[in-house]
Amino acid sequence: MGLFRKLRKVISVIFENEAEQKGDDFEKYVVDLFDEKGFSIVQWTTDMARKHTRFVESDCGPDLVLRHRRTNEIFCVECKYRSKLFKGKLQWSTPRQLGRYRTFANDNLIPFFVVIGLGGKAGKPKRMFCIPLEDAKYPALSPELFEKFERRPKKKFLWKQETLK
Repeated sequence: MGLFRKLRKVISVIFENEAEQKGDDFEKYVVDLFDEKGFSIVQWTTDMARKHTRFVESDCGPDLVLRHRRTNEIFCVECKYRSKLFKGKLQWSTPRQLGRYRTFANDNLIPFFVVIGLGGKAGKPKRMFCIPLEDAKYPALSPELFEKFERRPKKKFLWKQETLK
C-alpha cells in the first residue's frame, strides 16, 4: 500500500471517529434533557457495529427507548446531530436507515421521535427539532417541514398526550 493510500485511510478513520464522538456527545446532551423523575431509560443502544464489522440487529432500532414514569407510556428517540444544512435541507438519515426506523416503529407500535441538533456543537446545539417519525417522511427534510418542530435546545422534554415536546 502506497503512502498516499495509507494517509487517506488514517484521515478517513480520524473523520469517522470524530463523527461518532459528535453523535455520542449529542445523545448525552439529549438524555440530560429527560428529567430522571419524569422519565426512565428502558434501553440505550450503543451502536456495536462501530466496534465490529458484523451486522448487529439492535443497531437498527432507535438510540433511546424511554418510559414516562407517571403514565408508563413507552416511546423511542433517534438522536441526530448535523453541523449544517446540506443543499438547503436537513439530511438526517439514509433511505435504508429511515426504512429500518419505520419497521421498528410499526413492529413495536410505539411512538417514535427524531431529535435533531443543528449548528453550534454536538454538546451544545444552536437549534433543535423534535419530529415525529411519521412527519420525517424523507431522509432530507426541507425547512418548511422541520422548522414546524423547532424547540429550545436547553428546554427539558415534556410528555403530553403521547407527544414529546
